[in-house]
Amino acid sequence: MEAMDKRKKDRLIKGIVLNALVFTGCIVYVIAYVFPKYDEISATITKINDTAINTSSLKKDGVDRVSFEALLSKLGKKKEVPAIVFSDGEKLSKVLAKPATIQTDYLTWLIEENGKVNVLDKEIQENDVILGNIIPIFANSPTLNTEDDIDNQITLASFISYVEKDILGKYALTSYAPLGISNISFPDKKDTTVNIGSFKISLDFKGKNSNILSLMDALQKSGKLTVRNGKLISEGDTSPVSPKGKWLSRLSNLLVSVDAFSLDAVPDASSLDNKGSMTLEFYVEGMNYQKILVLRSLLVTKFEWLQKSVKEKGLLCTKPGNPLCNETVTANAIATIKGLIKNLSTLQPKLIAFKKGDITIDINKEMDTLSDIKASLQTIEMIYLKNKSILEKAKKQPSTK
Repeated sequence: MEAMDKRKKDRLIKGIVLNALVFTGCIVYVIAYVFPKYDEISATITKINDTAINTSSLKKDGVDRVSFEALLSKLGKKKEVPAIVFSDGEKLSKVLAKPATIQTDYLTWLIEENGKVNVLDKEIQENDVILGNIIPIFANSPTLNTEDDIDNQITLASFISYVEKDILGKYALTSYAPLGISNISFPDKKDTTVNIGSFKISLDFKGKNSNILSLMDALQKSGKLTVRNGKLISEGDTSPVSPKGKWLSRLSNLLVSVDAFSLDAVPDASSLDNKGSMTLEFYVEGMNYQKILVLRSLLVTKFEWLQKSVKEKGLLCTKPGNPLCNETVTANAIATIKGLIKNLSTLQPKLIAFKKGDITIDINKEMDTLSDIKASLQTIEMIYLKNKSILEKAKKQPSTK
């Protein structure tokens, strides 16, 4: 019995010693490893807590202006945003801030607002068509083709067609007067966002009194605009034009003023013929800073696409092993594309200035600059696409064998 007690006593002592050693080891571990890294562990825990708080705040309230700029810089995207966006910090903060009255989270609010933007964009386009039918845009530039860039335009051809069909033809009048768009008078102010000008034409005509009077009545009602429940209501045709002339205004509600009018005889009998003359004044919107910004933006987008595409294809032979670099035809195509990098680099300073939103006063000079850049980009694009097709054709050849 005493032997058994001795064995139990030995096991107990060994257990106590083992526990003491384990405890001592834990203390040594804490002293040797945990204490030296306490600050690091504490910082990590703080960072995790801050991240959780920031995530919660981001979900609820979104980002402020400073965080937005920092995030863009971190992702390398800030340079892609026009500098004018950051020029007014107060406005940018208002745009980014979720209204206090909104109870949903930030992302839900953004999605809802984006949906509203799409609706507003559609309404703006519809309003542009309505207004463009009243006062079309005259982008008379001998050097810059704006067909793909500016909608609701009037041209010499479309104007002549309008006069022949909607004035003379519609009211069965005959006139041999020459038609044209010339001597357009624009306001002297160059810094205005609205640039409305006018021009006049004189017509000698012949027709029935009833038709002449109907024309005068229609001209007095021209350019009529109705606003109902805060929305513009069209008085003319706003249906889509043919794809070939989609950039043209329909001129279906063109504003026309009668500057002078005379008849050879008093129009007593509606069925009798009569002769007369009239001077009509038409109104057009000229190019302004807002439209210049649109053209700039389109050229910047084209430039950035070309720059990325040319660099991608032009550097195909920088690494060995590409079979396209072993064939003379494809190697020459890649070399040609690579050579375009220099051409794009020459244009880059002007495009960077466009992105900064520098204001221009001389519209005509700006149009010439835009024309030169557009022509250069079109030439570069043509060369790029031609050589790109050579490379794509070469890639398909092995699979057809």
